[in-house]
Amino acid sequence: MNIFHKSQELKLDNGVDEILDNIKAHVKKFRIDVKDVMKDFDKLRSGRITKAKFDTGLQLCKISLSSKDLEALHKRFEDPQSPDKINIQAFLDDINSVFVKTGLHTNPLGDEKTYKIKKKPFTLGVLPPEQQNRLNTLMDSLAMLTQKNRVKMRRFFRENDKGIKNRVKQSEFRATLAMLNMNISGKDLDIITQRFGISHFGTKLDINYAAFCDEVEALEVRRTTQFHALITRMRKHFMKRGARGIHGLATIFRQMDSFDGNRKLDKQEFIEGLSQFGFKVSKVEAMQLLKAYDRNNDGVISYDEFIRGMRGSLNSRRLKLVMKAFKKLDKSGDGVITVDDMRGTFSAKHHPKVISGEIKEDDALEIFVNSFDGSNIKDGKVHLDEFEDYYSNISSSIDDDEYFVRMMEKVWGIEEYEYEG
Repeated sequence: MNIFHKSQELKLDNGVDEILDNIKAHVKKFRIDVKDVMKDFDKLRSGRITKAKFDTGLQLCKISLSSKDLEALHKRFEDPQSPDKINIQAFLDDINSVFVKTGLHTNPLGDEKTYKIKKKPFTLGVLPPEQQNRLNTLMDSLAMLTQKNRVKMRRFFRENDKGIKNRVKQSEFRATLAMLNMNISGKDLDIITQRFGISHFGTKLDINYAAFCDEVEALEVRRTTQFHALITRMRKHFMKRGARGIHGLATIFRQMDSFDGNRKLDKQEFIEGLSQFGFKVSKVEAMQLLKAYDRNNDGVISYDEFIRGMRGSLNSRRLKLVMKAFKKLDKSGDGVITVDDMRGTFSAKHHPKVISGEIKEDDALEIFVNSFDGSNIKDGKVHLDEFEDYYSNISSSIDDDEYFVRMMEKVWGIEEYEYEG
């Protein structure tokens, strides 16, 4: 079901009762007198109108239904004596009950039924890397301005909401930012629309300002002195665990993932995972982490994003070595390597524990292979992003670029500046 209003995009197939409940929620919210509209189609006041007039009346009430929903309503209120007509009186009695509390004489303290319109979950748009980087820079600049000027953008957007919850037109969005001395270019507006726009028949015209503000506010938290102090303390704790520190935490989070493997945790699971890793946080610190990493404000944390924030990214020199190693393994060039590819090329003789005699080369190889315990390794395959993630974890505990380079050269038999003919 799709209420004909910019704030509603609903598809309901759960029966006529649910359709009626959503119609009631709509007419109550916007105080629509359905009876006043429908009476114009019932000149004889017979309580019956044709199905075509019934459909037109619903449209005049700004209620647009799918053909399936209309058919369900027709069947429910079809006049037994005239199958081509609707018992409009029965329909109106049902709908108008939302404004009248019945049964007061028998149960004066009875609870009134509430009607809520179900909403489709909002999904952020996916941008190409170049546009995403530009958006990240823009969002960080906006967060810096709002934090510096102590401005809450959400309040200003709400004033332009005009009863349409959480969305504004592009022109209204741009005008609101300009009012706050935050001017953006047309290109930036297009990128924001692609990321936070609400799709309507494949076109994004309106912007979900609530999702936009959620991300800006998360960045604001990350810019605070208290948050930086917390993150610094956490990184020092991870560094004490060595190369396996970040990877060990990621393993704990994956084991605790109760959201069907979608790589997200609720606040309690997140805090418990940190505790298992030996890091305690206070309630205030927990709220800071939740706000900073719950980017869409849905009460769950993407632990992948948290892990990336903790370890940082590979610098360009290290990334080139990682890419060179992967390219050597990826014989077909399809961006996927197999465990057998790694077994045939990986050299474990320079592993510290192999040198010390604690483990054998085969054991070191198994430890390396088992590090790729994501979903794709189940079929014996490792993708480029998994390979890069692994070495990003390793890199976080190695300060010296030269050491990282020498390690990659020895393990994979590559050279940083080898000639490529």
